[in-house]
Formats: sequence, C-alpha cells, structure tokens
Amino acid sequence: MTTRQHTTRRPYQYAYVSSWPILDRKLGSVSAVALDGDGNVVIFHRGSHVWQLSSFDTENRYQEATGGPIAQQTVLKFNRNTGELLQQWGENLFYMPHGLTVDHEQNYWLTDVALHQVFKFDLNHSTTEPVLTLGTRFEPGNDAYHYCKPTAVAVLKSGEFFVADGYCNGRIVKYSAEGIPLLSWGRNSFVLTRSFTLPSGQPVPASFFAIPHALALVPDRDLLCVADREQGRVQCFHTRNGTFHSQYSSPEIGSRLFSVKYISSDGGLLYTINGPQFVLNPVPVGGYIIEMASGNVIGRFQPNNPKHAFSNPHELAVTDDGSEVYVAELNPQMVHKFRLISPPHPGPIGSTTTVKPATSVTRNEGENTPENGRYAGAPGMNSALTAGSIGIFSIVSTLIVTSLLVILMARVICFRTGQGSFSRVDEVPLRNMGDDEG
Repeated sequence: MTTRQHTTRRPYQYAYVSSWPILDRKLGSVSAVALDGDGNVVIFHRGSHVWQLSSFDTENRYQEATGGPIAQQTVLKFNRNTGELLQQWGENLFYMPHGLTVDHEQNYWLTDVALHQVFKFDLNHSTTEPVLTLGTRFEPGNDAYHYCKPTAVAVLKSGEFFVADGYCNGRIVKYSAEGIPLLSWGRNSFVLTRSFTLPSGQPVPASFFAIPHALALVPDRDLLCVADREQGRVQCFHTRNGTFHSQYSSPEIGSRLFSVKYISSDGGLLYTINGPQFVLNPVPVGGYIIEMASGNVIGRFQPNNPKHAFSNPHELAVTDDGSEVYVAELNPQMVHKFRLISPPHPGPIGSTTTVKPATSVTRNEGENTPENGRYAGAPGMNSALTAGSIGIFSIVSTLIVTSLLVILMARVICFRTGQGSFSRVDEVPLRNMGDDEG
C-alpha cells in the first residue's frame, strides 16, 4: 500500500426528482426509457399486460395472444424539464413491450418479446405502420428471419444497426441500414435455457451471453457495449466486426446487470443499473457509474424516497453531459428522474492524496480473447497509518454519520407526515460511494 500523486476526484452525486413526470393515469410496467433528439423523454410501457410464468410455453411461444394487443397507448413522450406529457401513441400494436431506442434521425425502434419482432417507426410517416419490421410474428426462432424474445436495438450514424436477441438465442445481430443481416455473434449461456455445459469452475467466456438485455454505443471508440444481464457484466465489442474488446464487472454491482448507457465525460463513463440479486447476501439495487479507463465504480444513484425505492429497475437513459438520468421500472410501475448536483472536479494537479482501494472491479480487455489480465485498482491507504489514528477516524466518522442519520430521519418523518403546511422536497443528495467509504 503506497501513497501516490493523484488528482482528487469528488464522487458523482445525484438528487432524486420525485415530482416528475406529470401524469394523470397509472402506467403499466415501464420496460424502457430513451431520449429523443429534442431532449424529450420517451417511455415504453406494458399497459394492462403482465409478463408471468404462464405467458410463454416451453418453446417460447406467447400463450396470451388471443387476448389481443395492449389497448392503451404504450409510447409516451414527456418534456424533460416540466414533466408535461407531449405525445402518446402505440395502442393496439404491442403485446409485451421491451426495448426502445430513438436514433439520430428520430426513428423509433421498439422490440416486443411476445411477437418476437423488432419495429422501426418514422413518426412523420405513421404511428401505426412501421417502416421496417424484422422477425416473424409470434414465431420464435434463431435464423436470419426469426428472433426469440429480442430485447434492444442500437443504431450507428451510418444507419447500420444491432439487435440484441435476446432471452433465448443470446446473440447480437448486425444489419445494414436496409435491414440486411451482415454478421452475428454470441452464444446463449443462460443456465435456464442453454443447451451445453461448461467444465466445472470455468468462467463463462467472452461473447457468451446470459440474456443480452440492453445495448449502448461508444461512438468515440467504435464499440458496442452489451448488458450481459445474468452474468452481471458489461461486454464491449468492435462495431465493425463484432470482436471482443473489453468487459466490466464488480462485486459491488452484483450478479445481475440490467442496462448500460455511455457518455464521453471524464474519458468515458458507463452508467448501469442492477436488479434483485438471488444470493444469500444481495447487494443494493441501484444505479452504478463505471469509469471505463480504470473499471472503477465512481458513483451511484438511487431514490432517497422510500415510497419510490428501486425494486425492479429495467432500463435507463442518460443525457449526453450526464446532467440527468432516467430509470424505467417494472415494479413499481414508474419512471424515475435524477439530476446531477455535484459533478466531480479534480483537485490541484500534483497534490498528494491518499487514494482509497478500488472495489475489485474487473476490466478485461483484448481482441477475441475471453481471459486477459486484470487491471489493478487504485492503491489502498498508506500502511503507515497507526491503529490509534484509525481508531480516532472511526470514532469521528461514527459521530458524524450518526448525526446525519438523526437529521435525515427527522426530515423524512416531517415531510412524510406533513400534508398541508409542509412543501415536498424534490431534490435531496443521494448516498454515494464517497459517503459509504468515507
């Protein structure tokens, strides 16, 4: 353990905006959220339809098609600032919504896991007739013309696009702008549906997916990053040929990772959300920010309001500058908004700081090589610290934390019980990595 020259980074801090959006109806499970070219927020929800164990048979065929499509408008667009509903459409079109992408030309790409299809809508053309449909209606499969529960789409500026396919096939398919298949890669390693076994103790190789659940483009590096859901990792690939580039995982995020998005700030950041962990000691459900250069988790975001606590978040969207984050949640059925209140600012260059140990984040990088060297995290605290110093720090930290908790509980009780004279606090700094480790 050594002390090194390092610029001080203040962790990203986000406030939860509980008064957003303005809506006079109950949503269904919100499966996706995206930002359009005007900065508006678009969501995709399931209305009255619920994905249950009985929804599909053992061959992945949807069992509730006779009930008809969702009668409610499933695509809603909101003003990012005011929360006002601006547009709604998508009634009587979808059976089980999943993914939503708005591309650089303002086309809407939507996936439906019940229909096993991908749709491209040009809203200037029609909100009822897609300009492109891929997959065969209600027919699961694994060839060039069939999907099995496709999850997400990512579109390059060239018009070429990628489809994550999905719950059964565990593959990524790349298409020309016209929808002609160009290449595919990946193999399904989801333990419930895979048809092969791995040698005991062998890690799941790169390019194998246990549900490729969400996609994010990294345009400044020509990469496509995939949320490998049931393996709790992000895998990144070269967009040109699909070869493996790198992967990111952390015990702090846990074994399930539902979504990933990218912004170019600070050399490149991956915004992720995890989900409920089916293990003995689960990690908290929340949002985690990964620094691509180091693989370190450098920030978190989650609701501070117990009424709106994350339970099963499914997808997220981030503004280009990272100033706002939106999270779609299946249950509770809502979309969350967070606003950046404390962007990290480095301290004086050359200042000597003691850097806290990294959270064992794995960042493997290579070209078609599933196993590569592990990047070491930041060095730990200087071993010259005495036991007495540590004891003093612990006592002081405990007193500070206890005081803050008392103040926070008092505020929560006041604002929860006050119905008339107390105004609601919409933005409160959330717990972040620095608070937990400091």
